[in-house]
Amino acid sequence: MADEDPNDAVLSDVEGDDDPIPIVLPSPSPSSSTVPPPSAAAIAAAEQRVRDLLAELEKERGARKSAEGTFNRLKSLAHDAIRQRDEAFRDKEAAVRRRDEAIRDKEEAARSAERTVAELSDALRLKDEASKQKDSLRSEMETAAQMLLSGIGKISGKVSGYKNFSASGGLPTSQKYTGLPAVAYGVIKRANEIAEELMKQIDAASKARDQAREQVEQRNYEIAIEVSQLEAAIVGLREEASKKTSEIESLEKMVAERGSRISEMEDEISKLRQHGDDRDAKIKGLETKLESQRPLIFDQLSYTSKAYEQIREILKCVDKDNNDLSEPSDSLFMWEEMDVDDNLRSLLDGTKSVYELARVAVEKVRDRLEDSNNKVNDLNEKVMELLAEKQHIGTLLRSALSSKTDEVLHVAEEGLREVGIELRLDPRDEHDSNDSGENEVYILADALGTTVKESQIKIIELQHLVEALRFLYLDRS
Repeated sequence: MADEDPNDAVLSDVEGDDDPIPIVLPSPSPSSSTVPPPSAAAIAAAEQRVRDLLAELEKERGARKSAEGTFNRLKSLAHDAIRQRDEAFRDKEAAVRRRDEAIRDKEEAARSAERTVAELSDALRLKDEASKQKDSLRSEMETAAQMLLSGIGKISGKVSGYKNFSASGGLPTSQKYTGLPAVAYGVIKRANEIAEELMKQIDAASKARDQAREQVEQRNYEIAIEVSQLEAAIVGLREEASKKTSEIESLEKMVAERGSRISEMEDEISKLRQHGDDRDAKIKGLETKLESQRPLIFDQLSYTSKAYEQIREILKCVDKDNNDLSEPSDSLFMWEEMDVDDNLRSLLDGTKSVYELARVAVEKVRDRLEDSNNKVNDLNEKVMELLAEKQHIGTLLRSALSSKTDEVLHVAEEGLREVGIELRLDPRDEHDSNDSGENEVYILADALGTTVKESQIKIIELQHLVEALRFLYLDRS
């Protein structure tokens, strides 16, 4: 751009102050006041001179204005020419740059064409490989779909006893999925329906088990009430025995006071001894009756021992069942970012585990229901047997004790009446000679109380066992 400098200098020469040069008129000096005034002719000549000068000045101004207009036009034309020259230089440089860029673009296009040809060949090769993989993947997907359909069909057949899933006309469908995802959706949906049906069956079984447990608890409560009543009766018998002991002591005091009369009544005592022998024979008969009742008590203890052994066997079976149980691994249902083959294989393994879990669940539920029903029936039968034996033994002991007491008192009254002593014995009074029989009765009553307490302990243990089985069954469910 060094060529522009002379023109710029030329333009700077033409550019200048456009203002006209002021005309300075001579001002009158103070000394002119002393000059005499000019004449009229001089004044007229001066005025004419001034008018001429003013006319020339106007002409000069007009010429100057025309020159300034011409100069301004030339100046604008020079500026336009310089601007056009600069634009031409810039256009030339832009054209050169565009030419260089076009050459570079052409070279890059040639290189990109070569790369495109290479990529096209690679793409064709990859397309062939993808088509082969697609065919193999399609066959594998069809095989997996058939395996899923057959597996869910077998599972549905296993649980057909609870609900017929095949009556719905095939697997559930979804408009959102097609192909293998649609089959997987139907399999998962059907597995969910099977699981819900199994949960319903388990809930129904739990309700039935709870009802049976409530009935057993109610029966145990009634048994406990009866046992407590029996204990209260035994306590009453012991109190009566203590009262009779105190009465016997008072009778001994009376015998000591009447020692002087005993020597006079020795003959009468011999007769009383005869009556005592008869009474001993009757007491022995009562003892044989009581001995006949002892096998019932032994049978009760034997059945209680057998029940204890059966409970131990049940506990062993329960512990064995707990050791055999195993929980499925959560990793079988985890979807991982890897090949489609591995994902399908993991899906198949998960379906198999669902099938095995459903089968085990059905078997466990059926076995637990049968075991719980059988155990409840066995417990009810044993409780009824214990109650029947308890009532029978209590009735026999009360009847034996009452008959023995009445016979002893009757014999004593007859003996005293024969010796001339009118003494009315209360049914609660007894003589020294029946101590051995009463002691035997008390021993049997104590044995009965001990047996009842042991039976109550066994019943409580059975209640705890039923509770443990219930909690164990809930944990298994």
